[in-house]
Amino acid sequence: MRIRLRFFASLREVMGARAQRTVAAGTTVGTLWQAIVAEHPHLGSLRVRVAVNQCYADPSQRLAEGDEVAFFPPVSGGG
Repeated sequence: MRIRLRFFASLREVMGARAQRTVAAGTTVGTLWQAIVAEHPHLGSLRVRVAVNQCYADPSQRLAEGDEVAFFPPVSGGG
């Protein structure tokens, strides 16, 4: 099944802003992140937040055809 990926902040610098990916039926958010880390091991130390279709998701959430998955790395700032 095809899903859309979006990356924010420092992840965008590594991965680009958007991508598409084909994943197997039953793939979870956590499994998807593990596959990305396997391709880019230096991302393994990040604790990302993930949203599916603009709602924060747990690593156990299963993905569906056409889902948009967004990855947010830790950020700091403000004043």
